[in-house]
Amino acid sequence: MPEKMTIKIIHPNSKKEINPNEYNFFENIPDLFLGDDSSLTNIQMDFYNDVKFPNYDNLSNFASLLDILKNNEFTKKLDDEIPMGSKVLEAGCGTGQLSIALSRFGRQMYSIDLSKGSLIEAKKFIDINSINSVNLFRMNIFNLFFEENSFDVIISNGVLHHTYDPKLAFSKLVKVLKPGGIIIIGLYHRYGRILQKIRQKFIKLFGDNFRFLDGRFRGNISNKKKYAWFLDQYKNPSETTHTYSEILNWFKSENIEFLSSVPFDEYKENKIFKKNKIQNKFKIFKKEILLPLNLKQIEEGGFFIMIGKKLS
Repeated sequence: MPEKMTIKIIHPNSKKEINPNEYNFFENIPDLFLGDDSSLTNIQMDFYNDVKFPNYDNLSNFASLLDILKNNEFTKKLDDEIPMGSKVLEAGCGTGQLSIALSRFGRQMYSIDLSKGSLIEAKKFIDINSINSVNLFRMNIFNLFFEENSFDVIISNGVLHHTYDPKLAFSKLVKVLKPGGIIIIGLYHRYGRILQKIRQKFIKLFGDNFRFLDGRFRGNISNKKKYAWFLDQYKNPSETTHTYSEILNWFKSENIEFLSSVPFDEYKENKIFKKNKIQNKFKIFKKEILLPLNLKQIEEGGFFIMIGKKLS
């Protein structure tokens, strides 16, 4: 376990604090998984035990991981704008690459996932590189073991759309976010995902050999990365798609003030935690219906990000 952990671990049923000596562990990772009423949670847990997405192929040390952060415009902005010393929850951390990359500057990272296999991959990298500011837990978003109003920042990218109830999962995360805290969620977009949906149908109908329709399989990446991408994008047990207006309604229902969105707001020269004006429905709809023609959206499988601030 990392040397310093200042967030209280609270059982979601009893609401009582749990002593670390009472945790179950695997590979020295606290196992605080508590099931829910949906079989999909267990199905996804088994799926990502195999996928381990993203993997650490060709990433030998912390410096090589930081290079990836620097080359990704959005994650670099996260690193620039999340304040020093923040308590950050990454919900659905996978193999922990984003958490580890953001663990500098005195930040305390709390990284949860369903998959033992993915968390073990993260733990190996953390141990090899002597990183002591990332706290890994196996945990269910629907049964969080954190005290309400605990985190300064919550990140959940590419996760909620694989749960049985994305809006409920969002609500669970908001509860453990401090008033004034920032929440970042990344989801598949209803229109941005259209081309990917077509490719999924082709592969389902005509077999895995049609993976050549996805440019990633023609790119210069390792076979392990291709395998992980293929399973995540084409064999995933469940996914939902969403729109800008829908997530605005989520924000309103949980008293979250909208700050910005990607790719709908111009963020390259601006701060992503800076408040942007909510765009009118007609203007945003025009942008949304053009997403299937956006090359970056095509490459990333149709993905958008919404950022907000908790008011109370």
